[in-house]
Amino acid sequence: MNDRTARRLVGTVALSAALAGCSSSGSSPAGTAPSGTASTAAADPVQVYLDAVNALCDALLPKVVAVTHGGSIDVPVGEYLATWPAHKRLLDGFDTQVASIPVPAAAQGEAAALTAYVRFADRLDAARLAAAQKGRAAYAKEVRSESGADNDPTIAALTAAGFNDSCTAR
Repeated sequence: MNDRTARRLVGTVALSAALAGCSSSGSSPAGTAPSGTASTAAADPVQVYLDAVNALCDALLPKVVAVTHGGSIDVPVGEYLATWPAHKRLLDGFDTQVASIPVPAAAQGEAAALTAYVRFADRLDAARLAAAQKGRAAYAKEVRSESGADNDPTIAALTAAGFNDSCTAR
C-alpha cells in the first residue's frame, strides 16, 4: 500500500465515522418507515444486501487500521509479520459474516464483484506474506510492485456495484 492508499484508508475511517454519526440521527428503527409507508430497503433486495455488507465493511476498516498500526503495508517486514495473524483473523471473521448474508437473485452481480475483489485481495496478501517470509528485500520489492493496486479494475467494479470504499479494507 502506498502513501496515497494509506491516506485514503485513514480518510475513509474519518468519513465513515462522520457518516455513522450523521446517519443514525434521523433514521427510523429497522423495519419501520415514516407514515407507515414501505421502506425503500424492503422494496429493494439489492440495497438490503449492499447495506448489510457495507455495514460489515464499515465495522472492519477501523479494526484493520488499528491492528496494522495505521493500515499501511509499507512498514518494516518484522512489523508486517507481527501484525499479519491478527489482520488475517479479522479478514477471516469478515468473510464468515459476509457468507452468512443471504444474496438475493437480483444481487448476484454485486456478490460476484465482491467475490472477485476478495480473490484479488487474497492474491495480494499471499504474495506479500510469501515475500515477507523471504526477508526484507523481497518484501520491499513486493510492496513496490503493488503501488498501482488501488487502480485495479476489481476495485472499480466493487465501487460501481455499490459497495463502500471501506470494503477495500477486506
